Amino acid sequence: MRIECPSCAAGFEINPSALSPNGRTVRCAACKTKWFAAAPSLVLAGGEIDAMSASMPASIPAPAPVPSVSAEDRADHDALVTTNKTAIEDAEIVSVESAPSLSPAEEAAPPMAKRKTVTQFTPVMRKPAPRIPLAFVAALLFAAVSIGIFARQSIVRAAPELASLYAAAGFPVNLRGLEFQSIRTKQEIQDGITVLAIEGEVENVANRAVELPRVRLSVLGENGVEIYSWTALLPRSILYPHERVPFKSRLASPPAAGKEIMVRFLTRADLTASVR
Repeated sequence: MRIECPSCAAGFEINPSALSPNGRTVRCAACKTKWFAAAPSLVLAGGEIDAMSASMPASIPAPAPVPSVSAEDRADHDALVTTNKTAIEDAEIVSVESAPSLSPAEEAAPPMAKRKTVTQFTPVMRKPAPRIPLAFVAALLFAAVSIGIFARQSIVRAAPELASLYAAAGFPVNLRGLEFQSIRTKQEIQDGITVLAIEGEVENVANRAVELPRVRLSVLGENGVEIYSWTALLPRSILYPHERVPFKSRLASPPAAGKEIMVRFLTRADLTASVR
């Protein structure tokens, strides 16, 4: 049996048994066009009758015959096709039969675009830094202040410049461990000369024996300006804990502009200033 491609008019010889009684969809080996190949016609005494037409009622018209192809068109097509066109292999027919037929609407439909997968960015939430309890901070400050007050002697001994800061805060620091007690001043007339007498005591307030330095006395004028100064030697060189030693010093003809008397211990700075 011979069938022809309705698109390129290629002719093929196939075995009629390859088609089902109702026909089947085949594909052209040259142009890959698919079409429905009708079943072979039945040959009767009166002529050829299509098998499908014979099974249909008389009211349904028979399918129109396939138009014939001229010899000239067939020659042009044979010149272009270089592949074997003598038969359609069974595998070709099977592959067409297993494939679903395409309707014109499906063929015209454009391919669906692939959806883009969008990953939503979720920001990472940082955990807030742990807060230090206010009570804990207050306890630390209280401990620091307490240590600064009770250990002020050791602190000032390591940093002497902090002594004035402690004194301004009402916590004077006594690194020597000595204090002046009961300071008294009076003026006397001896042989017609005015004499300034200064008396008092020195107490050891430390828990250790302390070596006694010299006492420095000075007369201050207006605005605390020092007018005159001198030193006095104590009667003892060492003073034990909680002991006291009295002292007394006199100044003949004290400056008339003197307003105040200052009593303190002699320091290294005083010795350096006297050398200069």
